[in-house]
Amino acid sequence: MITVEIHSNENRESYGFQISGHAYSGEPGRDLVCAGASAIAFGSVNAIGELVKVTPGIDQGEEGGFLSVTINPSDLSPEQNVKLQTILQTMVTQFYTMVASYGDFIELKYKMM
Repeated sequence: MITVEIHSNENRESYGFQISGHAYSGEPGRDLVCAGASAIAFGSVNAIGELVKVTPGIDQGEEGGFLSVTINPSDLSPEQNVKLQTILQTMVTQFYTMVASYGDFIELKYKMM
């Protein structure tokens, strides 16, 4: 199962996420849940770099199946924070959509930071 963990503060603002595990919903190379989760995650990381203009901390597993992304809130201007929250809220919405259709293979959790 893929676990998506969103790292949020007490104001429900998010400053990172972690994705771990494998879906095993299809044969390797044809696993739609894994491909979808990867596309959402890497698209979000790319959007953060391009639109927010910050480089998040990234930790990736060598064999796949793990991605951790962190952004230091104190490094953001108010305008950058608004953009970041929009990107991460969009990402969460996309993951919720996946969970609704493929809940046997992917789950979404929140972790307070």
